[in-house]
Amino acid sequence: MFIFFLNKFKICFVIFNLSLNIFSQSTPSNNHTFMSKKFFEMYPDLTPKRLSDSEIGPNLVYNQKYYFNSNLPNLENIDGLYIPKGFGQINGFLFTFNKKYFELSFEPQLINQKTFEINIPDKKELFSKLNDVPLNQKNDFFLKNTGFKIFFKGISAGYGNWNDWWGPGIHNSLTLSNNALGFYNYFVGTDDYLTIFNNIKYKIKYTVSDKMKNFNEISFFLSSLNLNIKYQSLEAGFSKNILSGGIRGITWNIENASKVIFTGESLKYWDRYNDFYILYKDNGSGTHLFYELGIPNRHFNSPNQQKKFSENAMSSNIGLRKYGAFDNDNIIYGLEYTRLVQGIYYNIIPTPNWYDNIKFDYSSYKGRRWASHSGTDSDDLLAYAGYINKKLIFIYGLNFERHGVTHHFPPEVKIERKISITYNFEFLSLQIIHENEYYEHYGFVDDNNNVWNETFEEGSIQRTQTLLIQLESKLF
Repeated sequence: MFIFFLNKFKICFVIFNLSLNIFSQSTPSNNHTFMSKKFFEMYPDLTPKRLSDSEIGPNLVYNQKYYFNSNLPNLENIDGLYIPKGFGQINGFLFTFNKKYFELSFEPQLINQKTFEINIPDKKELFSKLNDVPLNQKNDFFLKNTGFKIFFKGISAGYGNWNDWWGPGIHNSLTLSNNALGFYNYFVGTDDYLTIFNNIKYKIKYTVSDKMKNFNEISFFLSSLNLNIKYQSLEAGFSKNILSGGIRGITWNIENASKVIFTGESLKYWDRYNDFYILYKDNGSGTHLFYELGIPNRHFNSPNQQKKFSENAMSSNIGLRKYGAFDNDNIIYGLEYTRLVQGIYYNIIPTPNWYDNIKFDYSSYKGRRWASHSGTDSDDLLAYAGYINKKLIFIYGLNFERHGVTHHFPPEVKIERKISITYNFEFLSLQIIHENEYYEHYGFVDDNNNVWNETFEEGSIQRTQTLLIQLESKLF
């Protein structure tokens, strides 16, 4: 099958956001992928900035995607890229036009793929938005990275569907990642970090999504206020988020959603969650340590109950990244552990579960969650090591993930091996990604007896191989 795949396509290309950021300082957004965040931490001078007057003008980047996938959909945090069983290609152009006071961008993508049906257990409700669930995706045309931004005296505002990322993690974010397709939103904030006092810098951004639809075709909205502060080796962040709308009988539109963080209108009907993080960067040793804490504030129709039960629903993300390991400037390694398991007293007192509200389509957009890809009642451990310089990036990772930890025994268990190799030529970038995934208890079809007897029901074990070979080139 693999030889047939190579003979049929001859050469396989797929877009990758890291290469786009390396080639063009004028990219429409600073995309945060697993690879790009590590790269820019190691080479901060290559992080995309606003253009100087001499760089103002149009830019055009051509990209292609060809893939092969043997079973379950099996990718996360790549701008909602969906790869079902089969093979296919995605062709696109990213156009950006930059002036001193505004930016305009759009990226049309056309999909041509051959898909095969798979017979697997059905996942419902909370777990139907996980990345391993096939989508009924009939659209073969997408418009990504599309919108405009205006700039004036350090302030920016705009409207578009660029993906974004919140938090210090590189594999998971509790509130906002690029796991799903980018949804259209309005924003205003600082263009970059601004300095106050002596070595204190801050960045602030206020965002309101355009309307999204739940299963009843009722509109709901996500409103977010994000603040980042830097002081020497420390970075701290606070994010306040409100999901509103999604209810029949309550007139609610984007005007209401744009003010709800400040007015608290109809707050008892909405889901709120706050996120805090602290990141320590020791540039001398190349060590980065972080801790992220998320607290959902669901009222259960009583404002007094939030304080009583919120501590039973906290989630966390903790990690370590090491650059320049073993006295070699190019060797890196890291660990990241995300815990979204429902509180241990869930069967005694009201305990909100992360991403569990059907009114807001389980915190998903187009079938995928915009926050942590591991989803509700889960935990996720990633360990990786690799080699990075300005031309070559090699990363090997191991991922252990569980879904429905308190929901069902045994929970779903996923073990995955990841290899990613990127090489940057003068005018193009090539990347090869291979993932080997193994599942047990898929779809929660097993029970206690299966565990004790070491047996598996039909469909419990799932194996998937995914291959991508990626190329991108800036035309002008």
